[in-house]
Amino acid sequence: MSEETKTTTEVKGERKEPAAQERGQAGASPVGPVGIVLITVYLILSSILLLYGLVQFWPPPIPAKESAPTTSPVTFFLWTFSISDEVRLFLIVALSGALGGLVHALRSLYWYVGNRALMRSWLAMYILLPFVGTTLGLVFYLVIRGGFFSPQATVEQTSPFGFAALAGLVGMFSEQAVLKLKQVAETLLIEAPKGEDAKPQKKGEESASGNEDEE
Repeated sequence: MSEETKTTTEVKGERKEPAAQERGQAGASPVGPVGIVLITVYLILSSILLLYGLVQFWPPPIPAKESAPTTSPVTFFLWTFSISDEVRLFLIVALSGALGGLVHALRSLYWYVGNRALMRSWLAMYILLPFVGTTLGLVFYLVIRGGFFSPQATVEQTSPFGFAALAGLVGMFSEQAVLKLKQVAETLLIEAPKGEDAKPQKKGEESASGNEDEE
């Protein structure tokens, strides 16, 4: 091998080393059978618990001639307590957002397990997706409730079906929801100046940063 060819090979090798060092080796190994079973059980049990919570917290139908009560009893497992209608709607939105995040996680999990490509580095995402869905669902609820409803609007003037559906969609498509919130924030607020070390994100990096392109 000539000196020029050797130098070229070393340069190419040097270009690849920083990327490997930046990503590190944590979580680079595939998930074993025990890990797959544990994360699957976690997601399924969480889905069952959230569905049960939605059924229990869902407001009962009220006859047209009667006025809606401001508080009503709720039975959650063996615990019976009374909550206001506002808190009930708040909890419905939170549970729906988490359920949407679980749907996203389950769909991604079976695809990666089926293709034998599930890595340990993605386990944290599957655990945190329900919490991300809950948080984003509540943020969207507050934005819509505060922006499109008057402060004097009551729960009876809103639809739990609409807010639950919105929170579920936000939980399922959390990355798109964050981009929409970013557009709203850029409309209302001044764009923050970028630092000298700011690096524009490329399309390839966007697809690699998420775990969405499974199909």
